[in-house]
Amino acid sequence: MKSISKFFLVIAVFSLSLSAFSQNLGALRLFDRGVAKQNSEDYYGASEDFQQALQANPSYGEAWFHLSQVTYSLGDYSLALTYLDEADKYAKNRTDIQNLKGLILIALGRLDEARTVFSDVLKKYPNDIDSRFGLAELDLFTGSFIGAKNQYEDALKRQGNNRKALLSLALISEEMGNHDTARKYIEQALRYHSGEAEVHYLAGYLDAKQGKFAEAEKRARAAVQINPDYTKAYVLLSSILYAQKKYSNVIDLCDYLIEKNRNTSEAWYLKGLSQNRRGDWKSAISTWSTALTINPYDEVMRSGLELLIMKNLPVEDASRAEYASFHAQKGREFAKSYFGEEARYEYQRALKINPYDDTARAEFATLLGNTGLNENYLNQLKFIKQNQERAETEKSESEKAGTKLTPEQKKVNDTIEAYESLMKYSLAAKWNVDPFYLDKTRWHVGLYYTKSPVQLLHCDAEEIAAGMCADIFSGIASTSVAVQNQPVSGYGEAYRLARNSHMDYFVLLAIDESEREITLSAVVYSARTGTETAKFSSFRTGNDKFSAVLRAFRRDLLDILPVRGKILQRSVNEILVDLGSVEGMKADVVLDVIKAGKIVTNDKGLGVTFEEKNLLGTIKINRAGEEISQGTLSQTGFYDRVNVGDEVLVKFRPDEKSAEDAQISENAPAAGENGSRILPEDENAEKQKKLDAREMGLIKTPAIIQLIRGLKN
Repeated sequence: MKSISKFFLVIAVFSLSLSAFSQNLGALRLFDRGVAKQNSEDYYGASEDFQQALQANPSYGEAWFHLSQVTYSLGDYSLALTYLDEADKYAKNRTDIQNLKGLILIALGRLDEARTVFSDVLKKYPNDIDSRFGLAELDLFTGSFIGAKNQYEDALKRQGNNRKALLSLALISEEMGNHDTARKYIEQALRYHSGEAEVHYLAGYLDAKQGKFAEAEKRARAAVQINPDYTKAYVLLSSILYAQKKYSNVIDLCDYLIEKNRNTSEAWYLKGLSQNRRGDWKSAISTWSTALTINPYDEVMRSGLELLIMKNLPVEDASRAEYASFHAQKGREFAKSYFGEEARYEYQRALKINPYDDTARAEFATLLGNTGLNENYLNQLKFIKQNQERAETEKSESEKAGTKLTPEQKKVNDTIEAYESLMKYSLAAKWNVDPFYLDKTRWHVGLYYTKSPVQLLHCDAEEIAAGMCADIFSGIASTSVAVQNQPVSGYGEAYRLARNSHMDYFVLLAIDESEREITLSAVVYSARTGTETAKFSSFRTGNDKFSAVLRAFRRDLLDILPVRGKILQRSVNEILVDLGSVEGMKADVVLDVIKAGKIVTNDKGLGVTFEEKNLLGTIKINRAGEEISQGTLSQTGFYDRVNVGDEVLVKFRPDEKSAEDAQISENAPAAGENGSRILPEDENAEKQKKLDAREMGLIKTPAIIQLIRGLKN
């Protein structure tokens, strides 16, 4: 009996061992498959394989480590750190785990902790190259290109042909403007690693940045020949061909990429750009429309599509409704969450694309009414009524016969009647003025941009950004922003064009984007003197980042433009001006009256100036409507020289906030005579300006880091 028991025990142990062996073998196969996918940058597929391997063997430290690596590559940094902690449990004292931890901490913005991790590794292992790479990345994060360069050079001393060190030094040297040094390092990388597709890819990128497109094309083609699955190299090649105006070749190459992987957003984008450049805007609209069903959150592509639609499709085109619906829905979502500025922006985009969307206009009108802008609310309802009347006139006689007003039409008519009754005693009625037909344009701004030789994500992003920056000002009565459709060579050409066009200011725009972040920078100059007036930069990450930097640009530019109006009518000492509560007018605001045409921008810096002899008096506001205000004149000097058409500037505005201040929108200039903001600011915008990026949870990653992070050791 004992021998039989022992026999069954041995069988049981053997079975368990066999089962464990089978599980480990399955985990090993899944792990190897995941590593192969990881090497080909299929991070999602690799993640799935590593997780299945860990289900078979939860103690598989190497699988935890590689799962952390691919999760880091996908940008899920907190989760990557969690996986790495698991790896550390089963694989102690490994420097590669510590170095990856440091990189993840950098991505999370925990820079001091990351520096400690790398420094601790170097204390034990002074020749550890990966720790030096980590410290170099830290230096890049803090803007120290010299420090990063020194770290990579130290790594190169320890390993003279290290590909990551050579390529990183090439990229940094190019970023610092040292083209010859960049060329030296890239040539070394090509000599040691001529069979590596990534080396040829970056060599092509650096050639393209310098405008050497023929050489860049050769390098990009070499990269795809070495690795036919290298999507990034195909995209770079397409961008280089686009820069050479080889649009047919770009379209063919993009079709090939789309056939391989329909989700390649860059291919759809470049195909649409090339079709438009060939004059086939209908195909471009079709291409981008399809692409946005696949990736609806590519904001730059959507903006390019909308600019194309507004330029080419008639306002009555039925397809505009479909394109506008995206923004109308977003407007509803923002309104539900009480994001007022964002909701207004989305509704304005929807109505710009499709002015006949009565539902969106009614919802937009309600937003205006909720902020106390009753006159604007009534104006929007009147527009809806006009749309309805237009639709009725287009019906045939048989369709008109027997038709009655719908409940919605009756509601609009009743609301208009009620509000018009309330407006019987308004300023507009008193002075017999229709405020919405006034020409309130006071500022003329020219918008210019230079073009990068190549962009890795969105070619011509500068042109689209400039077009959208001008477009976002289209609803602002006081400010006319004109965009130069072609890039300029630089400051000199922009200054000449702006001065010849009699602009007040001109702006040079620049855009910098990565897959997760975007920065829009602007330098504002006086068009009269060419001196710098102001500069601002907006950085955003996450969802809706492009629209957020556009709104920030509008806000920043309006913040430095003085509130400026003119006298519309006069009755003895009672004066009507074309500034209202939307421009910050309320009781006790004091305006300077300046002779027409005598206000000029300051020679340098913010604000405006005028000669003392042209100061004709002051007006103290006693009643403010939304678009116009009236006040009492106090003249300067013995003679009364104040005439209709003379201009006004804000001399004094009470600081205390009141219910009237809630009517101030983001659609008007906000500065006083000296260029400093005088109007109250939306609380959310105020908080954002007080917080820096890190306090808001926005950690800016320089674009060069995105390239260096992708390099393999």
